[in-house]
Order: sequence, then C-alpha cells, then structure tokens
Amino acid sequence: MKIDNTENKRNILRKLINSGINITPNLLDFILKLDNPVEIINQLIKETSFIPSFKSHLTENFLKKTSNNDIKKSLERILIKKKAHLIEDDSNKKDISNQNQINNLSDAKKTILNPVEKDRTTQLNNFEFKVKSSAIEKNDNKYIKLNSKNKEKVKSIERTKSNFIFNPIAKEYSAQIKILKDPTGKIYTNGEYEDFYELTLDKFNRLKKLMRKKVESHFADNINNVLRLSSKVAVSVIGIVNEIRKTKNNNFILTLEDLTGLVKVIIRRDSEIQDNIKIAERTLNDQVIYIEGTYSPGEKGKKGIIYCNYISKIDIPRDYKPNKSYDPLSVALISDTHIGSKEFEEKLWNRFIAFLKGKIGNKNQREKAGKIKYIIINGDLVDGVGVYPQQKSDLTISDIYEQFTKAKEILSEVPDHIKILYSSGNHEPVRNALPRPAVPKKYSEELLNIGVLCIGNPSIVQTHNVNTLVYHGDSILDLNQLIPSLDNNNPIETMKELLKCRHLAPVYGSKTQIAPTNKDWLVIDKIPDIFHTGHIHINGIGYYNNIALINSGCFQSQTEFMNSLGIHPTPGILSIIDLKTLKGTQLDLKISI
Repeated sequence: MKIDNTENKRNILRKLINSGINITPNLLDFILKLDNPVEIINQLIKETSFIPSFKSHLTENFLKKTSNNDIKKSLERILIKKKAHLIEDDSNKKDISNQNQINNLSDAKKTILNPVEKDRTTQLNNFEFKVKSSAIEKNDNKYIKLNSKNKEKVKSIERTKSNFIFNPIAKEYSAQIKILKDPTGKIYTNGEYEDFYELTLDKFNRLKKLMRKKVESHFADNINNVLRLSSKVAVSVIGIVNEIRKTKNNNFILTLEDLTGLVKVIIRRDSEIQDNIKIAERTLNDQVIYIEGTYSPGEKGKKGIIYCNYISKIDIPRDYKPNKSYDPLSVALISDTHIGSKEFEEKLWNRFIAFLKGKIGNKNQREKAGKIKYIIINGDLVDGVGVYPQQKSDLTISDIYEQFTKAKEILSEVPDHIKILYSSGNHEPVRNALPRPAVPKKYSEELLNIGVLCIGNPSIVQTHNVNTLVYHGDSILDLNQLIPSLDNNNPIETMKELLKCRHLAPVYGSKTQIAPTNKDWLVIDKIPDIFHTGHIHINGIGYYNNIALINSGCFQSQTEFMNSLGIHPTPGILSIIDLKTLKGTQLDLKISI
C-alpha cells in the first residue's frame, strides 16, 4: 500500500534538507510516482555522499552525466546483485560494466529499491555463488566460471574501497591551546563582610572602566557632585543599580549608586526615546548603567532627581571584529551529558562517536566531522551524587568515582587527534558557588590520563587564535524568571543580555550562588569570539555583534526537575563552530545523520 504522496513529499524534502542536497522539481515528481519513493531517496542520499564530485544538486542530468563514472562506481555493487540473475549466454549483449548510461529512472528504481548493506567482500562472494548456483540449476557449464569482463568488474568494485576511507583534515594539525582565564587555584574567601564588600567594589570598578570606553560616557560625573547642584542642568552619571521598580503610571524609578552617593532616576514611559523603556524593562539590580538626563534639585532639604533622557548598558561594540583561525578546523561544543543518570542518552552519544569517526553521515557531514579538532564539554559531564534530594533513585551509577570511570570509557572512544577540554558544572564534585575550580584530580585522574584538559568555570580558552568564553550558565534561569520577555526555550536572547551587561551573573543574591572573592571572575572584561553556555538543556545558536553564541543543549532526556520548569530538553543536537569562519551549524544526531 502506498503512503499518501503529500506525506512522502514532506518526508523526502526533510531528508534532503537535512542532508544538504537540492533536487529538481521534475525529478522529485518522478520519484514520488515510483513504489517506495522514501526508500529510493534514502539510498540516493547514502550513495551520493561518497562521490567526490557531487555538489549537492540531485538532477536527472547529473545522474545521466555521471552514470558511467562516479555514480556507477558507488552503485555498481547493487547493479551486480540485481543483474546477476539476469545474465544470459548471449555474446552479442553488452556487458553491464560497459553500459554507457542509465537510460531512464525506472532502471535506477530497480537498482535502488533493495539497498545492499553488506560489505563488498560478502557481495562479491554472493555474486559468484549465485552465478555458479544458477549455472548448476540450468546445467549450463558456461556460467560455472566468471568471464573476463565480470572479473574486471570485481576488480573495479574492489578499487572503489578508497572512496570510503575517512581521512580527517584535523589530524594534520597540532593542537594549539591557551588558557587565558581559569579561576582554578586562584579563588579564596573567608566568607566575612570584607570579602563581600571587596567583591562588589571590584565588580563596580571593573564594569565602570568598561563603560568609560564608550565615547558618550567620557564626561560622566560622580553622583555626589551632581547632588551638590542647585539648579536644573544636564548631567551624566555611571552607577550600579541599587533598586528599580515601576510606578502606577508604568514609569520606572531606579536608585543609582556609585562610590560617592545615591541618586533617584526617573524614566518616563511617554519619553520620545522608546528604546529607554525597552532597556529599563531588562534592567536589574546590580547592573552598571550610564544615564544622561536633567537634574532637578530637591526642595526643602530633599535630594534631587535625574529625569532620564538616555540610558545605556556597557554592551559589546557593534563593530567588534572577532579573531579567526587561519586553519580549516572546528570545535564541537557539548554539555550536560549527565553520565550516571537514568536519562543519559548513551545511544545518541554513540552516534556522536560514530560521526566523529566518519562512520555515519553524508559527504558534507563527514567533511564537518573531519575538521573537528577540539571538543569543549561545558559542565555536568557526570550527574554527580547528592546534588538534589532523592537523586539516588534517578541514578544507574550511584558512586561518583564509577561515574568518572564510565566517563573515561566513553571519552576514550573519541579519535586521538581530537583534544578534549572539560569545564566543571553544578553537578560536578566541586563547590556550587561561582566561580568553580576544575574537578579535583582525585575524581578526574582517569580523564587526565587519557589527555582530557580540565578547567574551571568560567574560563576563556584560545584554540587556534579563537577565544571561547566557557560558562556553564547557572544564571540563565535567574534572568529568565526576572525578565518577562526572556524564555528558557530561547537561551540565545538571555546570552545576549549577559553580554550587554558584561557580566555572567549580573544579579547578586538570586538562586545563582556567587562566592565572595576579592576578584569578580564573572565580569566579561575580555570580549570573546565564541560564547558557550549549557545548563538549561536547550540548544540555541545565534550571533550578537559578530560573536558566535551557542547553548549546547544536552545528552540527557527530560528529568522531573526540567519538567517542573516547563523545559523540554533537546538532547543529541551537536553544535559545531568553524574556527576559520566562526560559522556555526547544528546537527541533530536523531534525524540528520
């Protein structure tokens, strides 16, 4: 029974799009009229992926043009199997190997309908066995031995084995890694009041310095000098938001603070500059902002107020020019595998390994796999133990050391030419407060022994001249809850907001734990070329002022905790960034390859 053509057409187009192949309307309509069109297209996708000259355009002319060369070489093993039982003792007939072209697609249909999955050696043995068996049954001695033309055909098939050799270009390049920022071994605190003060002071001073780089803020005054003014005058200040709220009229009132004092700022909803309202709606406590406006002195000893005409965050310069590699290499970005959890998607992980080894995927996907020189694991490699109440019932491996042993086993399958970097997340056996050090050697020793480089979180890693900011993403959930226009299912927008604030956890005292160290490691003082997060188990890819943004999803199916947050994870979607172009792609290991 044939499936409805509309459904077939949709399935075929989806498969072609995922494989990066274009098809002419005429050829698509013709294939839809055949029996088992989806099976036919599956075989065409599989076979053309091994043809070096195939340029992703599947047309009738292409099939006819290359039927004696590339396509014939890749499909000949099927042709032999399908034609073997049709060979007759007729010296005047042309041999299959000398056929000039496939005259019509119905012939191609016969070739493709039953795809051969066995290796070439088995196919050749089966071919000879069938010919001999047929000859015995027919009592025809002419077919007991392969004729010379068929022997040449066998040699031709053997020669095509070279098309299946996977030679990753990344293997030709040595790893070039520099750790530009890593808190491991540099974070100390006593938890006393002075530590909290020093953290806030360092945060303000460093963010104010970044704000000063903007031309508009060069002449900003300190708040105490503004408060001394006795008449209305235009002013500009830089401060950290102490408080922000809406009035009954939907105006915004915020308290701005610097090292000299505090001042009230009003942002009117009926302002001519509506961008001010948009920025105010996404402004939170503890963010550093720049204000221009008119200062109105207070009466009878009351403090004055600034009526805002313009507000801005530090942000990333629009003309930022990211660093790029001179070499044709890529980095694969992953996170949240949660090894040891019942929901760990090991089958998808195995497909990832098969992809890295060039065992699955079409020609374009195999080329992408061959460029991968680095894998950056952004936290939660293991599910951990005792991370949340009743976690033990969710584990298949309840011992933390055994979880790391399992991690070593699956990471050992990654090809040797690929360098693995592993940053700690909130499920690792390290402190939960940010910043986090690298996983201690007593847990990670087996990983270190196979060459995995363990780093803290956040970190900045330079690979072949490209700087990647690696941050697990704990604060993403906080921002999504505090700002109504942000959504857990769209992590890229939240990541943009972090870049605008130039801070990875701009709100202090929310669910994200921040350790009171004398240096704020969460300030984004160095602009990255790639910004990589995880944590929320939702894939995302985008760009902001030329920075590539990736949230790398997960390799774990939905947990009860994710369900309670209304998050539907996207496991097994692989994120790859080309270091030469910073172009990002995502491959769904469930359906794309």
